[in-house]
Amino acid sequence: MLRASPRPRIVILLLSILLTLAAARAPAADPVLIPQVIEPWWQVAGDPDLGEWTSEGQQPVDFGVWQAADGTWQLWSCIRKTKCGGSTRLFYRWEGKRLTDPDWEPKGIAMTADPKLGETPGGLQAPHVIRVDDTYYMHYGDWCNICLAHSRDGKTFQRVPNDQGRPQLFTEDKPDDWANARDPLVLPIGDTYHCYYAAFPGRKGAVYCRTSKDLRTWSGSKIVAFGGSVGTGPTSAECPHVVDHAPSGYYYLFHTQRYGEHAQTSVYRSKDPMDFGIEDDRCLVGRLAVAAPEIIRHDGEWYIASLTASLKGIAIARLAWLPRPEPGESLFDFDDPAVRARWRRVEGDVEPVFTTSTRQLFDPPYTHFIGTAESPRVPGRADDARVGVIESPEFALEHGRYICHVSGGANREKTYVAIVDAATGDELVRLAGRESNRFEAVPVDLTPHVGKRVRIRVVDTATGGWGHVNFGGMFVDTSKGIQK
Repeated sequence: MLRASPRPRIVILLLSILLTLAAARAPAADPVLIPQVIEPWWQVAGDPDLGEWTSEGQQPVDFGVWQAADGTWQLWSCIRKTKCGGSTRLFYRWEGKRLTDPDWEPKGIAMTADPKLGETPGGLQAPHVIRVDDTYYMHYGDWCNICLAHSRDGKTFQRVPNDQGRPQLFTEDKPDDWANARDPLVLPIGDTYHCYYAAFPGRKGAVYCRTSKDLRTWSGSKIVAFGGSVGTGPTSAECPHVVDHAPSGYYYLFHTQRYGEHAQTSVYRSKDPMDFGIEDDRCLVGRLAVAAPEIIRHDGEWYIASLTASLKGIAIARLAWLPRPEPGESLFDFDDPAVRARWRRVEGDVEPVFTTSTRQLFDPPYTHFIGTAESPRVPGRADDARVGVIESPEFALEHGRYICHVSGGANREKTYVAIVDAATGDELVRLAGRESNRFEAVPVDLTPHVGKRVRIRVVDTATGGWGHVNFGGMFVDTSKGIQK
């Protein structure tokens, strides 16, 4: 009988060993870095005095921050709901000596729309400034178009005329379809300028981009972000801001869905600055409770400027780039009936405690989750009329950092998830949603409380719109470290 040669087995064994050694020596995958606000904030601009154009309801909104030629910091904001007429908007200016100073000095109205140059009366929106050599270039919206102005000192700007003697560069408007091209940001990448801006042709909001070599002649437009969990409404892609995060090799796109008390800005990450996801969330890495943010890099440090929740000012805080929370061990397997049986409703009429609802894109970590608006009585739609309090069994905090999956209403007084001391009932942390039903992985630092026995408390005492809260589970956070 012929015997097989042992050599193939030896070769296979050697290859297996080599592959194992190579895998062991291969560098670990880079963590997904996400921006996180490092409080406290300091307010730099407030509700300005516009003289005869001052209105009680006026609001500083979309803005730009940059350093002028003399080293001072400039902030120009679009003030809306003024008495200037037309679309009620104009530019106002503040000046600060240092970026980290609070209460910058108000400098007065900086620019108003010029209808003789084709700008919509009261239509100025969202100034953004970059410096190229000794010239400052400001791109801004005029209610229909993206326009251009320039300056030598970074304080006083003059419009740059096109072939028709006007400042307009381009628009997304079509006949009988006002698209409101606005909120430009210009980012140089290599030898090419990329202008990101918002528009809503057909009432569908998206982030667009055009490219240029000279800031005057621009390419056709391309949609670089649209839809997904943020929706496709006219205001679903406001204030796009793109950051070249060189340390990680990625570009980050920030764009806003909501202003005010329940502000939300979604953050996307991509190695392709012309693609942050079309009708999907493959590039989505997180959300921030801010509106119209501008990211600033100065002296090796990162900062974020944002509208205040009252919409009566603008504030700045430090920004850190942290590894995205990576869920490890789960504390509760909600798909296990024995685990679910230990959770109980202690108040109200929420029934059942757990649901497998798919009426929206909840994207829960388990098939089962707690959703206080999900009721068999109204299958396929929410029932915010029910209220209740649901509690977990008692357990020990064995780690310092966790990830909780939370969504639903943003009212932190009426719809929230709390972790409470089991012995005293004292609340250790409180989490709320962002008026979205899609679960978010929220990092929670409980390091000072390691060793305590606690309970999770899910509270819904609201009956109006977004009067519910969803809880999808709690996991050990395995991510570590802070990176710039």
